[in-house]
Amino acid sequence: MKIHEEVYEGHLIRANDTAAMVFIDGSKNLETKFRAISLEDALTQSKAWIDEKTQERKADRRQAHIGTVEGYTEILGITKMSKARRLMLVAHRRAEDRKMTPAELAEAAGWKTQASANTHYAKLGKEVAEHLGLEIDGTDKETWTSALAKLDEETGALQMHEEVAEAMDRLNIG
Repeated sequence: MKIHEEVYEGHLIRANDTAAMVFIDGSKNLETKFRAISLEDALTQSKAWIDEKTQERKADRRQAHIGTVEGYTEILGITKMSKARRLMLVAHRRAEDRKMTPAELAEAAGWKTQASANTHYAKLGKEVAEHLGLEIDGTDKETWTSALAKLDEETGALQMHEEVAEAMDRLNIG
């Protein structure tokens, strides 16, 4: 029997004429499965389940550009992180009031300039925002970083969102 694979809203659906399995895209962890009477039925059930999950998470967000703890846990759990990225995140999580400047983040990762920290934090923010469907206004580094932290205009420090910190705690990252 032929297996149909499809990516939908950040999830991988594997289905055939009798069943479907849903995974977070990029993960081997099965989220749910369905019995079906046809391939179309399997895909319809899978997409409806994903849509419901996504809508619940959107409703639970405190702001449109900030994910839920469950969402951050999901994406951080499947994201491949370089050693430098992990060092930066852990240092940020452990910092007093979860606040660090880009220069401090760079130092934690072993980089000489804050430009590297800005670039890598923005890339991670973009990955997270796209996976979680966060509403990010703009395309520059600062706006992508807003998926992970809030910028304090006066001090230039980034304060990690409490949801990111809690997700890291759940995953034992740092």
